[in-house]
Amino acid sequence: MKDNGGTGPLGGASLWLGAALFVALTLAALWAVTTYLGQGAPALDPRLFAPQAIGLIALFLAAYFLADGLRLHFVLRSLGAEVTFRQILPLVFINIFFSNITPMATGGGFAQVWYLQRRGVPVGLSAAATTIRTILAMLAIFAAAPLFLLAGSAVEIGGGAGTLIRSIGLAILLYLAGFLVLLLRPEWLVRLFEGLLALLVRARLLRPGRQKLWAAAARRESVTFADGFRQFLVGPPLLSMGAAAATLVFLLTLFALPALLMQLLGQTPDWLAVIGTLSVVTFLMYFAPTPGGAGFSELAFAGLMAGRIEPAQLVTVIFVWRFLTIYLGMGIGAAISVIALRPGARRA
Repeated sequence: MKDNGGTGPLGGASLWLGAALFVALTLAALWAVTTYLGQGAPALDPRLFAPQAIGLIALFLAAYFLADGLRLHFVLRSLGAEVTFRQILPLVFINIFFSNITPMATGGGFAQVWYLQRRGVPVGLSAAATTIRTILAMLAIFAAAPLFLLAGSAVEIGGGAGTLIRSIGLAILLYLAGFLVLLLRPEWLVRLFEGLLALLVRARLLRPGRQKLWAAAARRESVTFADGFRQFLVGPPLLSMGAAAATLVFLLTLFALPALLMQLLGQTPDWLAVIGTLSVVTFLMYFAPTPGGAGFSELAFAGLMAGRIEPAQLVTVIFVWRFLTIYLGMGIGAAISVIALRPGARRA
């Protein structure tokens, strides 16, 4: 993946469109929830600004962002990449920014690979690392979501808990099938890619010379990609365990933050039930077609948590949870992306 000094992931009007769509859908969802509940705009309760509350929220956020960076750092180190945690930390916010302005969070992975490639990590190796990091999180969510629906109280949304369980089960099977193909038969995907390139050449949308270069690069990087998975499985156990532990901390802080907010607002939440409910919300967000699950995530949160939070506080909890875990990270990520991903940026 040659760095030609272009704009990389920063270029393109589609990113601006994705950002505008994210904002519009978020506002529309919050308006829909407030209208349905008969509540006004989210009120920032003074109890959330008490020194103890700010300290607890800051502690949760620090664990959330640091664990997110550590899980990728441990994976990269297990694959032999010479990167420091200082280099990885900006990727936490770059990933949040790009994932939330592209459909189904597809842009985050591309931005991370581009960033790592500019710092000397081969494309196949960085693609393997970012994919492993995602797989670790998805496996934890895929295990937690159906278990919560089976063991917890019925969740009536979209036809009931039975429909959700069947949908989740089907998604898990499809995901595992795709993962096995990616891991055991990467050449199948390369052949598919080569077929698409051939179609572009026939349609006179791609030059034959460029086709050969891209096909050779795909074959080369697919080997690096598959080798990366195998190396992670047989690599230093401490690094693999560190990646798994960091993933669990990352997810627990993400899922437990609404329970903390409820506690700070004077309620007595069932922490385990809230964590389980948020695992379902996050699972559903993986398949939302909107940029970053905008709109869908707020509505899913409201639908699944309506019986656990007082209506007067539901919109506040939704807004604060999304602000702390997504909107804040997006703002930081936008600023970091302009600096770290611009042409000629220092690669150290």
